[in-house]
Parts: sequence; structure tokens; C-alpha cells
Amino acid sequence: MKCTSKIIKDVMVVDIEGDIMGGVESEQFQTLIYNAVEQDTVKIVINMANANWINSSGLGMLISGMTTARSSDGDLKLANVSERIRRPLEITRLDTIFSIYSSVDEAVESFK
Repeated sequence: MKCTSKIIKDVMVVDIEGDIMGGVESEQFQTLIYNAVEQDTVKIVINMANANWINSSGLGMLISGMTTARSSDGDLKLANVSERIRRPLEITRLDTIFSIYSSVDEAVESFK
């Protein structure tokens, strides 16, 4: 898994590429989230357009990021979720917890 980030308006957009499997690979993701929150960037969108797969550890990683953002009066939203990624979210009912948008622009605009 590879993570890169950029700021659009006052929202940090994290682009994830590859398999979201948690573990050691999730450290970069967690560091991005913690650093953003420390700098008062608490509006976060995870762009999953290039994510291939997610397992339970990857789901835990997303939950941890959302919890971190929400504990600082922010939120973490998902964008461009493929059917392959959406299915585990639905099975675990996490699709009722995360706000899911069809595009990064739509997710960014939802923070208004």
C-alpha cells in the first residue's frame, strides 16, 4: 500500500494505492493522519480509486483514522470506493459508519 496526500481547500486528501492490509504498511497512513490532526487539519478524505483490496486489518486502520479525526472535531470520509472495497464495508456494516462519496470533489464539498 502506498499513501500520498495533498490539501484541497482545507481538506487533506489521502490517495491510497494497492492493497489495504494494515500491519506495517499502515504506519505511513497513521502518521499522515496523526500529523494532519496535530496541525489542525481534521477534515480528511481517503481516495480509494487505486485501492485493490481491503482486509480486516485495513478496515481497522480506516476506523482508527476516523476515530482520530472525529476525536478532534473532524471527520474522515471515503471516496471512489470500488465494489471490491465496498463489499467488506457492507458485510461489516461499516458503510453505515463511514460517509462514502463517488468522487473526491463530492467528498471535499460535503465538509461545507
